[in-house]
Amino acid sequence: MQIHNAIKSMPLYVDVERIYKELTELGIGDDEELTPAQLFPFDQYHYHGTDAVHAAAQLLGLGPASRVLDVGSGLGGPARYLAGTTGCHVTALELQGDLHAVAANLTARCGLGQHITHVCGDALACTIPEANFDAVVSWLALLHIPERPCLLERLARTLRRGGRLYIEDLYRRAPFAQSNMNDVRHTLYGVTLTSIADYVRDLQEAGFTGIAATDLSDDWEAFCGARLASWRADRNRHVRVHGEQIYAGLDLFYSVVSRLFASGSLGGVRVVARVE
Repeated sequence: MQIHNAIKSMPLYVDVERIYKELTELGIGDDEELTPAQLFPFDQYHYHGTDAVHAAAQLLGLGPASRVLDVGSGLGGPARYLAGTTGCHVTALELQGDLHAVAANLTARCGLGQHITHVCGDALACTIPEANFDAVVSWLALLHIPERPCLLERLARTLRRGGRLYIEDLYRRAPFAQSNMNDVRHTLYGVTLTSIADYVRDLQEAGFTGIAATDLSDDWEAFCGARLASWRADRNRHVRVHGEQIYAGLDLFYSVVSRLFASGSLGGVRVVARVE
């Protein structure tokens, strides 16, 4: 099965057009113009939303002259935040066609088409210009991509000299119990989950230097527990807006992620590196 089909085992990626239902709930029509801020509660699939993206922009020193590649760009939320707040240009690379289409539509409605180029493609195979970007960013995407060493080598080549890499991703803190493996492989779609040490080794072998890896596991475990509790507290609202099936699917996803963090096997990491 192709990866772009297999990843749909994740409830998070079922009916990605559900964001339009959230806009309808706000009284926003299908063709109305948007501001990025109207979307931020719904278009950030990673942890801590725009706070995490803002921190990355500050650390990377992004500005109007910066060219950024976002790998696994999802609904385009991080790309719109970066472009809207720093003036940089973002190439938003997303594998899944439905996510790509929704993201491009939302970006156009936000009037950010001059600052964001949406590309639908496989990060392992699509054409990516070499020495073209000042920064590569990614939030909770690389765990879904096989052949991480090959991918990191490609990303290193896309960066200009002195360019920087910023990744937030999941990792394996300890071996997963056999009873959790089905959820790891399908609900989480964890294709590449390794230790932080293995992550750093892959970066080094790909040619990155100045590698700094920060363990975010405790923070993300708390975040995921709070997310699950909030989701369940607003069950009636979510079922009214999205229907019982979508509510149940996302409840499953949020509960599985929270349980895997609580087990001590799933962890979170921020990795920053550069090319010379």
